[in-house]
Amino acid sequence: MTILKHPQAVTLTTRRGVDPTPLSELAFQHISDRILQGKYGPGDVLHNRHFADELGVSLNPVREAILRLRDIGLVEVSPARYTKVADFSAAESRASIGYAGSLAGLALKNSLPTQPSRTRKKLAAAATKIISAENRPDATAAFLSAVAALVPHPPQGRHLTEVALLAYCALRFSALTSSDADSSLTPVVTTLSDALQTGNREIAETTVCALFTILQGN
Repeated sequence: MTILKHPQAVTLTTRRGVDPTPLSELAFQHISDRILQGKYGPGDVLHNRHFADELGVSLNPVREAILRLRDIGLVEVSPARYTKVADFSAAESRASIGYAGSLAGLALKNSLPTQPSRTRKKLAAAATKIISAENRPDATAAFLSAVAALVPHPPQGRHLTEVALLAYCALRFSALTSSDADSSLTPVVTTLSDALQTGNREIAETTVCALFTILQGN
């Protein structure tokens, strides 16, 4: 699953027959995509039956998806009362930005030296796009997605991807993308880009953490 993949609809069948992807995973992608697209904003109530009808599945996989979204921090659940999209301006959501940077830094420290020059250049190009305030949430998510793809252990890569989902929402749906940070971002991103291209994992780890601290707004 990529962070910013927004399919128009989740398809449960393929040319060869039934999609082997677990229904709970399809439901997770479907609901998270709707939140990322802004079709459901902070505080909006989510109805399990609505998603089950959209997907043509029972309530069980939708409930499993909602619990996973709750654990990530994308939704809030009050049993027998409501399920709603989280407040992404809350401190817990903002903290995910810095945490995503820490995870990305560790991933780069462990994997950067073994990456070919072409991959390092793509990472550097992705990092550079974060400087632009206009598309900063998308650029940040794309960079994290590229870093997550380098992680050799699927559970760890999935964890980074899930944290990046919340970080993306915090950047997009809160006031954390003001131009106040622009002057601070440029030198840090430039240093990060150079470190990525040269394969300097220590500087890459340090600067990516510094970058996401700035993005978090602390």
